[in-house]
Amino acid sequence: MTSAPSSKPGAAATETLELITTPRTGWLVGVDGEGRPLVDFEGNRHGPSAARRTLPLEPEALRSAVAQRQGVMLLFENGDPRLPVIIGLYQAESATPLLDAMLEEPSPEAPPEPEPSPTQPMEAHVDGKRVVIEAADEVVLKCGQASITLRRNGKLILKGTYVETHSTGVNRIKGGSVQIN
Repeated sequence: MTSAPSSKPGAAATETLELITTPRTGWLVGVDGEGRPLVDFEGNRHGPSAARRTLPLEPEALRSAVAQRQGVMLLFENGDPRLPVIIGLYQAESATPLLDAMLEEPSPEAPPEPEPSPTQPMEAHVDGKRVVIEAADEVVLKCGQASITLRRNGKLILKGTYVETHSTGVNRIKGGSVQIN
């Protein structure tokens, strides 16, 4: 604990501060007149405080984060709870991370990402209960000589050097007509 002058009129000359020496989770609550983010955190006895930050944040992104009361990771300069520093923003988890990654458009300034090579595998892990991949005209899943193509007109094309189906129940083949060979 340390003593610091109080800024409240009529208050005692010193106030006991409990130092915060570990990172703390907080949230964005507003923006002050100088455009600095205002943060609050559990157990804060001083009310929202203007925070410095270690990451760039455009004004529109800051307004959006404030509107969502986005979570932040805070450190405190010299342990003083009145001097928060934002060291990170908590990111919302997506229900469809694979779809988000596929639809993400590169920014105009960013150079195009190199195509994955056989020595640089690309993976996507999806934990959701449902994944939707949608395209205007065609979706193709391909691996070696096998592929599944879905077309806008409702046509599904399944290709492979060997096609096998298994079913614990009935394995039905239905269609307007069925042609074998």
